[in-house]
Amino acid sequence: MRIMLAGTGSGCGKTTASLLLMAALKERGLDVAPCKVGPDYIDPGFHRLVCGRPSHNLDSYLMRKEDVCTLAARKADITVMEGVMGYYDGLDAVSGSQSTWEVARWTRTPALLVVDAAGASASVAATVKGFQTLREDSGIVGVLVNRASGARHYELVREAVAHYTGLPCVGYLPKDAGLELKSRHLGLVPADEVEDALPRIRAAAKRAAATLDLPLILRLAAQAPGLPAARHEWERRPGYRMGVAMDQAFSFYYQANLDVLEAMGMTLIPLSPLADAALPEGLDGLYLGGGFPEVFAQELAANKTMRASVRAALEGGLPCYAECGGMMYLAQSIDGWPMASFLPLRCRMTERLQRFGYAQVTDRTGLTFPAHEFHHAVAEETEPAAYAFAVRKASEPARCWQGGMVRKATTAGFAHLHFLSCPALVRRLWP
Repeated sequence: MRIMLAGTGSGCGKTTASLLLMAALKERGLDVAPCKVGPDYIDPGFHRLVCGRPSHNLDSYLMRKEDVCTLAARKADITVMEGVMGYYDGLDAVSGSQSTWEVARWTRTPALLVVDAAGASASVAATVKGFQTLREDSGIVGVLVNRASGARHYELVREAVAHYTGLPCVGYLPKDAGLELKSRHLGLVPADEVEDALPRIRAAAKRAAATLDLPLILRLAAQAPGLPAARHEWERRPGYRMGVAMDQAFSFYYQANLDVLEAMGMTLIPLSPLADAALPEGLDGLYLGGGFPEVFAQELAANKTMRASVRAALEGGLPCYAECGGMMYLAQSIDGWPMASFLPLRCRMTERLQRFGYAQVTDRTGLTFPAHEFHHAVAEETEPAAYAFAVRKASEPARCWQGGMVRKATTAGFAHLHFLSCPALVRRLWP
């Protein structure tokens, strides 16, 4: 069984609805496999907290169709997918490419349209009708009503939607669903920073179970057909010890990237630039993912022995890939706080997004692969540096910039990369 929770747009309540549905299904004893459409890192963290298993990103730009389908077909009682932005929003306004709709179509997953009903009743049907008829193959099988003022309000919406569209409503969430999650500059505050997140979600899900038609949702999810699985012949690198920064400052990793490294026979060694005194002994490579080093800059700066350990290891030639926040940690400073001082960069935070969206990357060997950037930080060179990547904005190919700063055996950049559909990247980054 599979179901997609798609939204009319950002802010309509997709994340709240997804988390409460996942938690309510878990409460019924079901094994729920969570997924997130698009290149998001924070929502999958909440999915994992609720479902007790990793959440996979499903991205029709970063990944091949067969790999998206493979991740969507993981063994579980039900797979619940959370969409991104509005249902049809993607790289352009006409084709629907790189949208939630495209992922639903690729994976043949029935979609529930999450609509914000605050301040409206029959007019909600007009919105639903538009989404239903914009494309003949919309895949929308039902409507989840968010921010209803009560049962009577929901009934008015339900009757209008049924009359004008023929679609069933699968229940509602009240205006006060009891789940207000804090945000910061890249979205929600990550799950591991919210101490009471799980009990709050579970409590809210128990209330939601009384207003959602879970049996109907399960019947609609059962319409999803089976999916084929892709086959990969992984390059084997047994015995390779890969250090991976994992703590509150560094938590942005695609689960599929970690799975690829393990499928190649690597052993992943978690480490904390916040709490550990030094890198573990005997590492063959280092992976510094993204996250919020700027939020924890003072704590990272205070851990002088770890900063010295990282700098010494990279100066000694340890292969390293540092992505976005990981690159910032290797810089000389973040907002004046000293970092590992391995790269000739100073980083500072700004109020606005510097780059946001998909990109196409070509390295100096000719390897081309998709990527994604999303950051408020600016990295300023303190001396001339070498770069390995030419990065082009996917929606505006004429816009091109340098990326992938190279020093010793380290490659570092703002672009987030996905290994599953381009496993050659692993050898490129960790020779």
